[in-house]
Amino acid sequence: MTAAVPLPALPRPSPTTSVLGVAIGAVGAAVLGGHVALPDAAPATAELHLLAGHSATPSVAPVGADATSASATVPELTKAAHRHEHDQEIETAIQRFESRIGTTRYEGYCERAVENAFGTQGHYGSAIQDWHSQEQHSDWRHAPRGAMVFYDTSSNGHVALSLGDGRVVSSSDHGHVGIVPVDHFRRPLGWAYAPY
Repeated sequence: MTAAVPLPALPRPSPTTSVLGVAIGAVGAAVLGGHVALPDAAPATAELHLLAGHSATPSVAPVGADATSASATVPELTKAAHRHEHDQEIETAIQRFESRIGTTRYEGYCERAVENAFGTQGHYGSAIQDWHSQEQHSDWRHAPRGAMVFYDTSSNGHVALSLGDGRVVSSSDHGHVGIVPVDHFRRPLGWAYAPY
């Protein structure tokens, strides 16, 4: 006869491990194309809040089907992440261009000014070359925020960056970088999304 050997008690998972386990399980289910029913995370969340010095009131957000919830699919999450990243790039480019308001160093170099706003340089030799290589939209009065607005002002053309409200930030605003109405320059061609 064999003596029964008692099994050791399994250690209780920490609150962090519990929350991470639930999150990883939800992502795994999303990868496999399924949905997962999440257990009540209130006890683990409450413990985490206590460990972090917060009050004992649990705060658990309801789970929905939007791109930030645990039931969102991987493609939805990926698309939301790319959209957020693109929006940040646009805002950074606009801020960078606006930080140059008043400078004269981009006079005659509008394409370089726009490319520099996006943190790059040397993609196109002129604004008109850039225009001809893009997917073009003719409704220049309603160019979205961060779009490039093109004009047929000369053989090289002109390009400015839309603020999305009927104005553009541009070089060649009376010899310097400035903000002007979208119809400030003659012969507008249209707008295109920045490829950078």
